[in-house]
Amino acid sequence: MLFWVFLILGLSAAALIAAVVFKHWKEIRLLDPDTIRAEQERKTRTHIVAQRFQRRLEGFMTPVKRVGRGMLDRIMQSYRQVEERLSQASSSGNRSLDEPSERTRLLLGDAQVLARDGKFAEAERAYLEILKLDGRQIDAYRGLATLYLTQRQYAQAKELYRFLERIHGADDACYAGLAEIAEATGDVTAAETMRKRAVDMAPKNAVRHAELAGYYLAHGSPEFARASARRAVDLDPDQPRHLEICLESAILVADRKEAERCYDRLRLLSGDPSRLRSYREKIDALSIT
Repeated sequence: MLFWVFLILGLSAAALIAAVVFKHWKEIRLLDPDTIRAEQERKTRTHIVAQRFQRRLEGFMTPVKRVGRGMLDRIMQSYRQVEERLSQASSSGNRSLDEPSERTRLLLGDAQVLARDGKFAEAERAYLEILKLDGRQIDAYRGLATLYLTQRQYAQAKELYRFLERIHGADDACYAGLAEIAEATGDVTAAETMRKRAVDMAPKNAVRHAELAGYYLAHGSPEFARASARRAVDLDPDQPRHLEICLESAILVADRKEAERCYDRLRLLSGDPSRLRSYREKIDALSIT
């Protein structure tokens, strides 16, 4: 008796399985093993990328934590704001690992052109889209900070520059930007420190030496200005602005010989007769030694 009961139950189960298979046969037939493998690989790749980003983000946040919870909260809030502003941006699930880097490279070029053309809102969107695709893009952070500095959005620019400094992404432009912000907000001591750091980061960049010389001239230290101006002229002798700073500092310290040398070279490069005439008068007023 039990044999027949089990036999009937077994046949019923087999019939049910057969019915299910028959009902879904078209779907089962379309299951391509290659497709299954590709989907599994896609999910694994997505998981790996997510883990990499998380590890890098944690690495970025580690030095930030040391400066206090308040700064950490502001940085994380900035990340959340970026996510909110770019919530509409999406990327294809089938994109390979190499494609985002190409995409960010193209976007970075577009953002730089837009910023150079004064299309600041469009440039900002481009930089934020880059960071949405790849939050590790140091050049995007730098470009965005410079963009905010150009628009005198000092708080936003300073936050980004400081962030770059903490993740070891600061360059000479970063410190030059912080110096400009410090000067604009009246922090003279910080401005000098940042100008010096910019020079230290790029000792062969004539512009950074000239900026430091300009700072010293503006704050009544022509002797210090002259040393930096000389270095700027040595590195880029055909730049009129560097020669002017060197000439002005020489006049202020009453060094007529150096002033004459700078003036003679400036005459060959400058197209401003009125400025040259003014310099000539100042030089003539110096005593001959």
